[in-house]
Amino acid sequence: MIVFAAKLSVRKVVAGVLAVGAVALGAAALAPAAETVDASASQEGMALDSKLRTNEERVALLESYGWQVDPTPRSEREVQIPKTFDDDYQAYNAIQLAQGLDLVPYQGKRATLYTYELTAYPTGEQGVTANLLVRRSRLIAADISSAASDGFVHGLDGQPAAEDGQDAPATGAAG
Repeated sequence: MIVFAAKLSVRKVVAGVLAVGAVALGAAALAPAAETVDASASQEGMALDSKLRTNEERVALLESYGWQVDPTPRSEREVQIPKTFDDDYQAYNAIQLAQGLDLVPYQGKRATLYTYELTAYPTGEQGVTANLLVRRSRLIAADISSAASDGFVHGLDGQPAAEDGQDAPATGAAG
């Protein structure tokens, strides 16, 4: 058996307490900088990698990107992401990649699709929805889409100019 002995003096105890206090003070000085980064991110929209456990968090995400939605989802259903992507899914995933998301790791997996009715779309078009595809409280895809015959699909940050529909977003595949 090995025994270590140390003689503590008041000077050593005070030095230890001051060292711990200096570390805590340094950590506290760095904390406001982290909050500033979060505040600037919320001005541009909530981070897409935020956990979305509740309806309120999903609505807050959409609102942080400037979308006004009916807070009650139009639908909530489980969907199966295909194991292999056809051209439509590849086009849809290109939209996701452009906004920092990727469906490829979730091929063949199940997820929950939440669909929200937009209360106002900049071009005045009616029936536009916001779709959030969530797996294990993590957003894996998001889009704004119109199911009209000349409809469109775009990412959350693709708000068109409020005109007569001339600047409508690019069309693509719906998820």
